[in-house]
Amino acid sequence: MGLQWSNMDFDNRTITIERHRGNNGVGTTKTQNSERTIKVDDIVLQQLKSYRTAVKALLLSYGRKLNDNISKDDSFIFISPYNGEPFIPTGLNATFNRAVKAAGLPATTIHGLRHTHATILMNNGIPVKAIADRLGNTPEMIHTVYGHVLQELEEHTISVFSQSLKENGAKRGANL
Repeated sequence: MGLQWSNMDFDNRTITIERHRGNNGVGTTKTQNSERTIKVDDIVLQQLKSYRTAVKALLLSYGRKLNDNISKDDSFIFISPYNGEPFIPTGLNATFNRAVKAAGLPATTIHGLRHTHATILMNNGIPVKAIADRLGNTPEMIHTVYGHVLQELEEHTISVFSQSLKENGAKRGANL
């Protein structure tokens, strides 16, 4: 909720996370690791560009506008469609929940999307350090929160290795 348009760099395909916004206003991130710049793909960028166009139209309906120079636009990205103001946490959650339900998706939370992101990365063999950097955590925190996923991956690793030995045989082994 603390993202502003100036945090978007469409040319370099990055998003910079440098603040949070909650019930008590705008503040620094929880930890030093939380401040980071992450790369995003073209799909995310296209969605954000499309969303920015919609936000421009919404704000114009309220007699306001975004700064044409995105690098200088300190407007918050996530705004309420009902008043054009930055979402309050409960408002964002309610809007998110309505969108999830309308899409026919299983109930989840916005924070649940973060867990899904991490789990997808882990299940695809992305190193824990890279995931921690992307999420603004430490590797230790990733191990603590996602230890069950990492244990499943360890079991899968053993299975893959074992299958390889069965298929190829242990043609060469230790000789004394």
